[in-house]
Amino acid sequence: MFTLKLYDRKGTELKLGDIVKLSDGKRFTFFAEVKYLEDEKAITPFHTFSFHSVEKVDKVPNEARKSTEDRYGIWYVGHEEAEPDKAAKHFKEFLMGWRQCEHNIDERMWRIEPLKQETTL
Repeated sequence: MFTLKLYDRKGTELKLGDIVKLSDGKRFTFFAEVKYLEDEKAITPFHTFSFHSVEKVDKVPNEARKSTEDRYGIWYVGHEEAEPDKAAKHFKEFLMGWRQCEHNIDERMWRIEPLKQETTL
């Protein structure tokens, strides 16, 4: 029914498996893998993070620490190690606490499902 294409805030098309950095509106403090979560019918990190604070990167920086999240890859850096986000708009709560948002997954009004491939005889 739909084709969903995701882009970062610079207009770069995102694919499953890409790594993106996420801003809190002041600095880039998180990195995450773009991944489809079958059980939640959601695409990470978009089920918890702001869309426009996402930027594709080639790799996770060495100073980033791996989270204990086991459904997909997520890394974080301390404020002293974080890159300033000079292009961010000035919103105080740009990036919601990702763990805090998890309870909202079941309350969403949408679920994402991959297209089923049709077979022809």
